Amino acid sequence: MNTILNEKMIPFKELEKKVFDYTCEIGRMIIKTILESYDGHLLETRNKRELRCKGRRQTTIKTVMGEVEYSRNVYQTKDEEGRKVWVYLLDKEMQMDKIGLISTNLAEKIASVVTDNSYNKTAEIISSTMGQTISHGGAWNLVQKLGERISEEETNR
Repeated sequence: MNTILNEKMIPFKELEKKVFDYTCEIGRMIIKTILESYDGHLLETRNKRELRCKGRRQTTIKTVMGEVEYSRNVYQTKDEEGRKVWVYLLDKEMQMDKIGLISTNLAEKIASVVTDNSYNKTAEIISSTMGQTISHGGAWNLVQKLGERISEEETNR
């Protein structure tokens, strides 16, 4: 704390932004650590006869705190008809219902903002208030994917 007081004073708006960015960075590191720990646990406790580990794959998920890069194991198994299929146990067990690489929380925030604003304004609002940057095209693509999901759900009823 004393070190901070000895530094040149910065405007509060800048201080707030720096603290927010730092907090998001810590949050991303925590999420990565937890996801990879869960994945390690799943590797050890899986049904080894049914799920053959084929190694780790790097991936990224866009969250309200920014992009989280982590690695997870992929497993080979067989479907009901005996065909080979590959699954990510971590995604299944954590119910990671993503829209592409976008987390459900971020998708909900974007959808909420876009209902009252243009895609350009939505991108501006999301990029300035969250740890994630998005373009107006990215917001539009997300809304299209959400619409497709809703349409599929309505068709399946």
